[in-house]
Amino acid sequence: MKIIHVTPEVQPYSSTSSISECVASLPMNLAAKKHNITVISPLYSAINIEKHDIKSTGLKTWVDAGYKVYEYEIYTAVQSSVTYLFFKNDELFNRIGLYATGSFDYSDNDIRFGTFCQAVLNYIKYHDIDVDILHSHDWQCSLIPVYKNIHYSDLKCKTILTLHSVDSLGVFSKFSLETLNLPWDIYNIDFMEYYDSISFVKGGLVSADHLITVSPTFAKELVSNNLDLGLSALFTPHSDKLDGISSGIDHNRWNPLKDKFIAANYSSKDISGKRKCKEQLCKEFGFNSDYPVISFISKLTPAKGVELIIDAIPDLEKLECNFLIVANNSSDYHATFKEISAKTKNVKFTKGYFRDDAHNLIAGSDIAISTSLYEPSALIISIAQVYGVIPVVRTTGAAIDSVKEAYSQGLAFVFEEFSKTALLEALNKAITLVKSKNYEAAVKKIMSIDNSWDKPTKSYEELYNKVLVRGNA
Repeated sequence: MKIIHVTPEVQPYSSTSSISECVASLPMNLAAKKHNITVISPLYSAINIEKHDIKSTGLKTWVDAGYKVYEYEIYTAVQSSVTYLFFKNDELFNRIGLYATGSFDYSDNDIRFGTFCQAVLNYIKYHDIDVDILHSHDWQCSLIPVYKNIHYSDLKCKTILTLHSVDSLGVFSKFSLETLNLPWDIYNIDFMEYYDSISFVKGGLVSADHLITVSPTFAKELVSNNLDLGLSALFTPHSDKLDGISSGIDHNRWNPLKDKFIAANYSSKDISGKRKCKEQLCKEFGFNSDYPVISFISKLTPAKGVELIIDAIPDLEKLECNFLIVANNSSDYHATFKEISAKTKNVKFTKGYFRDDAHNLIAGSDIAISTSLYEPSALIISIAQVYGVIPVVRTTGAAIDSVKEAYSQGLAFVFEEFSKTALLEALNKAITLVKSKNYEAAVKKIMSIDNSWDKPTKSYEELYNKVLVRGNA
C-alpha cells in the first residue's frame, strides 16, 4: 500500500507530546512491512535541517486563503525507508513554539493548519502523487478529509483520522470558513458547527472514511457518556467507523539495555543496573534510596488528575517513599508543586518529559502512577513497564489498556474511584510489592511483556485493507 501520514509533529524532528512518538514509530514499522510510506509535517523553526540532513526538493505549492497567497516550499529527508516531507512557510511556522507561545495558542492557528492541509492536498493532486490511504492526525490535520471531499474529490485515496487527544477540538470562529476556502453550507449542526463556532475535529469526524483513537477503551468511552466530557454527541453518530488501536513502544528509543541516557544499562535477565539508576536519581533529588521512588510523569492539567495528586500529598509525606512529579508543560500548577517541593523532603518537582533527561527519571523509578479523569494515550505508563516500573493507574482509557497484561499477572495495581482513598489503597499495594522479596522477579516479568509495535502494525494493516475494500464495494 501507498500510505501518507499527515501530522503536526513527528520524532525526532518536532515533538510536544506522545503523538510525535506514534507518528514516528508506526510509519517505520509499516515501511518494514514493505509498504510505501511518506510522512508530511510543517517545517518549524525548531527543526534543525543540517542535523537531520533535510534538503529542499525544489518543489513548491501555493494556497489562496483570506485574500492572501501562502507559498510552501517542500523539503525532504529519508529515515528507515520512510520519506519525510516538510512544508516550509516562514510566516506561519517560523515561530518559537509549534502551536503556542507560552500558554497562549497562536491566534492564527486556523490559518496555519488550514493552509497546511490544503497545501498537502495540492501537492498530492498537482504533483500526481499516487496514494491509497491518506492518514491524518489530531485536530491540526482534521481538515484533510474535509478538503478532500469538498475540493479534491477526484483523488481516489481513502482518508483516516486518528485523534491522539481530545483536549482540543480545533475550535475557531465560524467566519474562518471564508478564510479557509470552505463553503458556508457546511456550517450546520450535522457538519462543522460547534456552539456558534466551527470545529476542525467535528469536520474530520464527519468527513473521514474511518476514525481511530490510540486506545480501544477510550474509543468505547467516547460514545458511552461515561467520561462526562460532552463528546458523546460528537462521536456516537460515527461509532460505526470508530476503532481503537493501542500504540506500541519504539524499542530503539526506549530500551534500558541500550539506553545511553540512563546511569546504567539493564535487562529482564540482569536488573542490577536499575538499582544504579535509582541511586543516581535519589542523589539528584535528595531522596532516601532505601525507599521506593514513585513518579508522576504527566502534563499538569485537571484532566490528568492533578487535584487528586495534590490532595494525596500530605498522606504521601508520611509514607516511607519518595514522590517525584515530572511536568512537560507550562501550568498554573507549577507554583503549587514548587512550593510543596521546597518544603517537603520526600516530594520533589521537576520539568522533563520526552526529553533525554526523562529516560533516567523513568529508569530510576520503582512505581509510576496515572490518575487521569480520562486518558486518550498512556505512553509513559507503557514505557515505564519496559523499564521495569510497577504501574498504578485509574481504570480509564489508554491507562487501563496499557496495563492489562501486567494486571492479569499481579504486576500492576488499579483503582476506579477518583478519590484519595482509592489511590492510596492501590499505591500501598504497589509499595508492598516493591518492598517484598518478590520485587526483583516482578521487575523481570513486567519487562518481559510484549509491548512492541508488532501487533499494532498488523492491526493498522488490517484496518487499511478493510477501508480500501469497503470503499471499492
